[in-house]
Amino acid sequence: AEAATDFTQRTPDPGAPATQRSEARVAYDDAALYVGLRLHDTAPDSIAGQLGRRDLTGVYSDWVHVMIDSYHDRRTAFRFSLNPVGVQKDVLHFDDTNEDLTWDAVWASAVQRDSTGWTAECRIPLSQLRFSARNGAARRGDHPEELVWGISFGRDIARRDERADWAPIPPDAAGFVSLFGDLRGLQGIRPPRQLEVLPYSLGRLARAPGESANPFYEPNDANGKLGADFKYGLTSNLTVNGTVNPDFGEVEADPSVFNLRASEVFFPEKRPFFIEGSSIFRYDISYDDGANEQLFYSRRVGRRPQGRPQPGAAYADMPDVTSILGAAKFSGKTAGGWSVGLLEGVTQQEQAEVATTSGGRREDTVEPLANYAVLRAIKDFRDGQSAVGGILTATHRRLEPGVEFLRRSAYTGGLDARHRFGGGNYQVSGWAAGSFIQGTPAAIDRVQRSPVHNFQRPDAGYLDYDPTRTSLAGGGGHVWASKIGGGHWRGGIGGHLRSPGFEINDVGFQRTADEILTFGNLRYEEFRPSRHFRRWSVGINPSGAWNFGNDLLWSGINLNTSWDLTSLWGGWAGGRRSGHGLAMEQLRGGPAVAYDPSISYWGGFYTDPRKPVSAEVGSDGWFEDETDGRSISVYPSVFVRPSGRVNLSLQPSVTWNQSAWQYVDQPSGGGAVHYVFGRLDQTTAALTLRLSYAFTRNLSLQFYGQPFVTAGTYSGFMEVAAPRAARFTDRFRRYRASEIAYDAAGGVYNVDLDGDAVPDFAFANPDFNFKQFRSTLLGRWEYRPGSALYVVWGDERTAFDPEGSFRLERDLRSLLDAEGTNVFLVKLNYWLDL
Repeated sequence: AEAATDFTQRTPDPGAPATQRSEARVAYDDAALYVGLRLHDTAPDSIAGQLGRRDLTGVYSDWVHVMIDSYHDRRTAFRFSLNPVGVQKDVLHFDDTNEDLTWDAVWASAVQRDSTGWTAECRIPLSQLRFSARNGAARRGDHPEELVWGISFGRDIARRDERADWAPIPPDAAGFVSLFGDLRGLQGIRPPRQLEVLPYSLGRLARAPGESANPFYEPNDANGKLGADFKYGLTSNLTVNGTVNPDFGEVEADPSVFNLRASEVFFPEKRPFFIEGSSIFRYDISYDDGANEQLFYSRRVGRRPQGRPQPGAAYADMPDVTSILGAAKFSGKTAGGWSVGLLEGVTQQEQAEVATTSGGRREDTVEPLANYAVLRAIKDFRDGQSAVGGILTATHRRLEPGVEFLRRSAYTGGLDARHRFGGGNYQVSGWAAGSFIQGTPAAIDRVQRSPVHNFQRPDAGYLDYDPTRTSLAGGGGHVWASKIGGGHWRGGIGGHLRSPGFEINDVGFQRTADEILTFGNLRYEEFRPSRHFRRWSVGINPSGAWNFGNDLLWSGINLNTSWDLTSLWGGWAGGRRSGHGLAMEQLRGGPAVAYDPSISYWGGFYTDPRKPVSAEVGSDGWFEDETDGRSISVYPSVFVRPSGRVNLSLQPSVTWNQSAWQYVDQPSGGGAVHYVFGRLDQTTAALTLRLSYAFTRNLSLQFYGQPFVTAGTYSGFMEVAAPRAARFTDRFRRYRASEIAYDAAGGVYNVDLDGDAVPDFAFANPDFNFKQFRSTLLGRWEYRPGSALYVVWGDERTAFDPEGSFRLERDLRSLLDAEGTNVFLVKLNYWLDL
C-alpha cells in the first residue's frame, strides 16, 4: 500500500514539518478497512503511553489518529485513535469543527513498540462506518464502482505537546474535516446492513434510611431488570438505534447544587443512548456560551416525576425517575446531502403508592404516560459550505387527576441556515423558531407565571396575562455574521430575540423569554510562536438587551485574553463592566427591579501538563458600585499521575458571597404584597475527587466523590419600596428594629409596620446550612469487544440545618454522620453482531 507521509505540525510550530517521521498505509476488503501506521521516534524511551479505560482524555500520552470522512460531505468524520499501550478512543466529528467523544464503535487494534518507535494497526469494520454505495467518482462518472472518501491522519507527541497532521490544518483555518485529503481506489465494496443487539441484565440492592412506621420502608430493597439496545442499518447510510426498558445505573452522579436563583439549573446528559449520535439533534438557541439553551434537551425524557401525592397522604412510595418504556432514533446522511434524525421516546405513567392519614391505601399519579418526538433534517450545499435545516419537536401527555398542571401537548418548530463565503473565512448564520403549548387553564397559567415568563408582573402593561388561557404561542430568532478564519482577526455582529410567549421547556431547555439583544465581538489571535509565547489572544465583546416593553435589561462590555507560554504554562484573564439594568425575574412575579452597575472579573493559570504533578488555579468574582455586595470564588485543581496506570485529580473550590439584596419571600399583609429581601452572607465549599486505576486497557476502576457544604446567614431585612428607583437606598426600605422581631420558637420573623403590636405578616427564617456527599465507584471490564461487565457502588448522604453558620470541620463531621443511601448494582451486557 502507498504510504502517506510528510506530516505537518499544527502545534507548536504551525506549518513546519513534524519533528518525527510518520507513515500511514490503508488497505481494504469486503468487510473492513485496515490501517497500519509506523510512528518513528528518535527517542523511543520517551514515548508516553498512559493506560486507562476506553476514550481516555486529558492525560499525558502519545496518540495516533485515523479520521475517515466516509460520507465525503466535508462535514462529518469518524475518528479512531490509539495510544502506545493500546487504549482505544473513537470520536464523531460533525459540522466540520465540532466533535462528540461519546460515539463508540466496535473495532480491533494492536500496538507495539520497538527500537525505532512504535506501530499501530486498526481493523475498522465497514459496518461501523456510514457511507453511500455511490459518491465521489461515481457521481462524476469517472468510475462507476469507485468510492472516494475523505481521510487524514494525526499524531500527538506528548513530550513536545506537538500535534501533526497528514492533511495540513493551518492555524487560521475555519474548518477541520473540510481540509481532509481524499482516499481513492475503493471499488466493489457495499455497506452491510447489519443488526447489532446489546441485551443486558441487572441486579440492584439499595439500602436507605427510613422510618419504621412507614409501611413502604424496606431497609434492603433488591430488584432485577432486563433490557436491550439494538442498532440496524436500514440502508447503506441510514441507521435505527433503539432501546427497550433501558437502565443507566452506571452513569456518574450529578454534582451537588444549592440553587437560590429563580431559573432552573442545567445538568448535562450522561446516559449513553441519548448521548451517542446526539449531534444531529442539536439546535442551540443560546446567545451565551454557558447557557446551554436548546430546543431538544434529552434529560426531559425519563426525568424525575413532576407530581406529588394528593392531600391526605401520611406516607408515600415515590418513584425516583420516570421509567422509559422504549426509545428509538433513526439517523444518517443520504447521498444527496441530507442529514436526517428522528427520535421517539415513550415514558410510562408513574404512580405513588400512598398510605392515607385515615389508614387507607391508594395510588396517586405523579407522572402521566408521555410521548416525546424530535425530527431534524439538514441539507448541505456547496460541499458543506452552506446548509439549510429544520427541526420539529412534540410532547404529548395523557393527563390524569393530580397532574393536570402539566401541559397536555407542546410543539416547537424551527428553521436554521448557514452560508460560508470568502474562501470559507466568513459566515452568516441564523435560526427562527416557534412554540405552541396546550393544556388546562391551570397548566397554561402556571407557564405564564413561571420565572421564564412572569406575565403577571404588575408593571408589564405590554404583556397579555390571561389565567383562562388554554394555549400559548411564541417565537424567537437569531442572526450572526462573522469572520471565522483567515489571518489573525476574528469578529462578528449579531442579534437575538424571544417573544414573551416563547416556551420550549417540555422537551427543550430555556431560561428566559421576552428579550431583544444585540452583541458583537472582535478578537486578535497570534498563533505564531515567539521567544516566550506559543500563542496568545485578546478580545472585546459589547452587548445589550431590552424586553418587548423597550426597557433596558442589561448592557456591558468585556475584555478578555489568554496565552500559552513556551514552557507550556498558560493562563487567562478578563473583566466586564455592566451598567444599570432591570431584573424581570428577581421578584418572582412582582415588578421588575433595577440593579446597579457592577464589575465582574476572572482569571487563572495552569502549569505544564506534561509533569507527573500539574496544577490549575482559577478565580472569578464581582462587586456592585452602590452596595457592599460582592463575591469571589477560588477553584484550584491538582492533577497527579504517579504511574502509567493511575490518574488522580483533586478540585477544591470555595466561594464567598455577600449579596446586598437577596430575595427572601413575598408575604401578604395590610392589603398589599411585600417583597422581602435581606443581606446574605454565604460560604460554599466543595471538593471534587476523581481517581482511576487501569489494570489493563479493558479492566479499570473509577471513583468519583464530592463533599459539598454551603451555609448562609440573612440580616438587614428590607422590602422593595420603589423598584425602579435609580439609587439603591431609594429602591428598598429597611425594616426598623421596632418593626421586625424574630420568634425563635416558631422559626419566623414577625413584621409589624403600623405599630399596633399585631404582626402584619411573617416570613420563615431563611438561614440555611446544606451538606451533601455523592460518590460513585465503578468497575468496568470489557470482556469481549462491545461487551462489558459493570460493578457499581453509589453513596449519597444529605443533611440540612436551619441555621446559617459555616464551620467546615463541624459540617463535614455532621455530613459523615448522616445516614446515607447506598446502591450496589451489577450490570452485564453482551454485544451480538447478527
